[in-house]
Amino acid sequence: MRQRSTKFLLERLSLALHEKNNVIVRARWGLHFLGMRIFPKGRTLNPRNLARIKNRLTMKNVASYGGLIKKHMKQKHIKAFHWDVMEKLENFDHAY
Repeated sequence: MRQRSTKFLLERLSLALHEKNNVIVRARWGLHFLGMRIFPKGRTLNPRNLARIKNRLTMKNVASYGGLIKKHMKQKHIKAFHWDVMEKLENFDHAY
């Protein structure tokens, strides 16, 4: 099947596959794409991106990161994000 797919892409669409990315995996394992893992029944942010959000969180970008978390994560991570925001607010208040 892989050979037929590769041949179709090359002959009909003039597309070549990179050997590293020419992998067939089970859908339940998830597909990495644009910082997310996409599963048949949903998606999540990669752990690396969650860590980056936590490190880069400021009062200016809370709304943006909050929307990203609410859109792609489960309730457990949304609550953890709210706690992170509360900690930032507390540190912000003590600074002034």
